[in-house]
Amino acid sequence: MKSICLVAAYFGSWPPNIQIFLETCRRNPTVDFLLFSDCGSLPNAPSNVRVVEMTLDDVRQRARERLGLEPGIAVPYNLCDFKPTYGILFEDYLDEYDFWGCTDLDIVYGNIRSFVDKQVLKKNDVISARKNYLSGFFFLFENKSSINELYKCSEDYDKVLKSKNHFSFCECNFEWEKLHKGKKITSVKTNIESMTEVIEKKESSNEIDVLFSEIAREKIGFRPILWSEGKVVEGKKEWMLVHFVNIESKSYFEFPEWKKTPNKFYIYKHGFWNTENRLGFLLEIEWRKIFLSISESIKDKIMQRINYG
Repeated sequence: MKSICLVAAYFGSWPPNIQIFLETCRRNPTVDFLLFSDCGSLPNAPSNVRVVEMTLDDVRQRARERLGLEPGIAVPYNLCDFKPTYGILFEDYLDEYDFWGCTDLDIVYGNIRSFVDKQVLKKNDVISARKNYLSGFFFLFENKSSINELYKCSEDYDKVLKSKNHFSFCECNFEWEKLHKGKKITSVKTNIESMTEVIEKKESSNEIDVLFSEIAREKIGFRPILWSEGKVVEGKKEWMLVHFVNIESKSYFEFPEWKKTPNKFYIYKHGFWNTENRLGFLLEIEWRKIFLSISESIKDKIMQRINYG
């Protein structure tokens, strides 16, 4: 079995879903997770999750020493563009692994090895959880210098890594919608040469083997997604992970205050529940706006009566 380490650099304070994330990591004991952070320790973390105490200034210094440039890391979000460099940036922590990759923390993992099995790892140098572009929230790189240095093949990497602006360098320079509609990144005019473009060019010239798969769920419809005993299931379809980045900022989205993450829970558009909640859609309705709208309508009618008899 080829070894895998998934890396996250996260600064500030741990997100409200961290215990859920850790539980889904626990259910993947053959995958290691390495979290570089100043958020403090995680006493309930499973043995395959390691927190390395590191500040944002420490990462900046590493970038100077290991990448040979002055990094434009003004805020933690700038690190999104640095993800393809982690094989070099954190090389001293990753040298024992066959594959390394990136993970976000707003993720619920299913069974990783059932999707990224021995054959997949044997055949591919790069693995993405999306079929249209390199997925920054989860990807895997074979741990060898030619792959770890792929970011240097972008004609814009120096500009990107030195800038304080965000370029979606790890993915596709913000062109997700066009790629979802079937366009190739090489046919889309972009401001920078992103990692998706670099990887597709290398693949087309038979320099590397790449798997662009569709194993991640980022949208949640009326039907909830079930996490049960380490598996993510939607109806009859199993997913490797749920990335709830598109819904966690909604006003109606709620994280549970579970003392212990249950062995089974549901993910709805409005949050997490440990039982199936068929009336959950009612929580998505913005009742305050409706109430204010009705109130304004009644107020207008009253004023019309007063003004016009």
